[in-house]
Amino acid sequence: MLEQDIIPIAVTMASVLPTCNPMGRIDLGKQLHGFCIRHHLDQNVFVGTALADMYSKSGSVGYAENVFVTIPEKNSVTCTTMILGYGQNGMANRALSLFHSMQGSGIEPDAITIVAVMSACSYAGLVAEGLKIYESMEKEYNIQPSTEHYCCVADMLGRVGRVVEAHEFVKGLGEEGNVMEIWGSLLGACRIYNHFELGRLVADKLPEMERENGMTGYHVLLSNMYAEEGNWGDVDKLKKQMMERGLTKETGCSWIQTAGFVNSFVSRDRKHPQCDAVYGILKILATEMKDAGYRPYLASNTDEISEFIAITGI
Repeated sequence: MLEQDIIPIAVTMASVLPTCNPMGRIDLGKQLHGFCIRHHLDQNVFVGTALADMYSKSGSVGYAENVFVTIPEKNSVTCTTMILGYGQNGMANRALSLFHSMQGSGIEPDAITIVAVMSACSYAGLVAEGLKIYESMEKEYNIQPSTEHYCCVADMLGRVGRVVEAHEFVKGLGEEGNVMEIWGSLLGACRIYNHFELGRLVADKLPEMERENGMTGYHVLLSNMYAEEGNWGDVDKLKKQMMERGLTKETGCSWIQTAGFVNSFVSRDRKHPQCDAVYGILKILATEMKDAGYRPYLASNTDEISEFIAITGI
């Protein structure tokens, strides 16, 4: 566009800014921010919201706040974006403060705002505050709870070990609670806090909500729970079921920017041009971990065990 002397407008910049995060290129985001300032676009509500989102997702909350306070006409989307940013960066108290200040500014929260602030409370373990907001949704804000809000409550309770209470809450939802994400969150809490019997009940519920492409993660989670319980027969049975149904664990990809270059990699990756050097450093680190007394937890996570053995040679 610039080469053709076409000056981008606010909507263009608001569309381009989110692409900086998946690439890990905060430097490009800052350059775009500078362009917005030079062309008097930075105070546009759409551009300002996109900038705050970009900085928050990169962990630069201070920059996000600086952008946020300069937006002259904020709306619920702008505030929700900042609340999400606070929550994702472990600043639940700031998220709550902004949420409570919205009404004083004449900005009404919407359903997504409630999800954002409840998620912030969940990450920080502020259960009482999160439940209070959930219980006030209809009365104070005239917002009907939805699946996302139910999932937040289940996750909030499960994260702090109130697993039985979370299960009772989900059961009390009836048909509205028969959603895979809600029961899957509950299964994760059962595994973390060793509620194996309850975990089996939850696992029995999941097939009722089964969908073609959504069960792999829960099968892996259930397999790990069985392993931690020492029930290797069920582990083998579950893995056999996954193979028969063609369910495979999708490999996660990570990336990091160094010296202006984005490096991407996956577990046991051998495609990176500096792969030998990377594995050399990993072997040194793994050996130091072993010498310091670290041992992989043999009751679960067979991937961790095999990778540790492959790297250290023990």
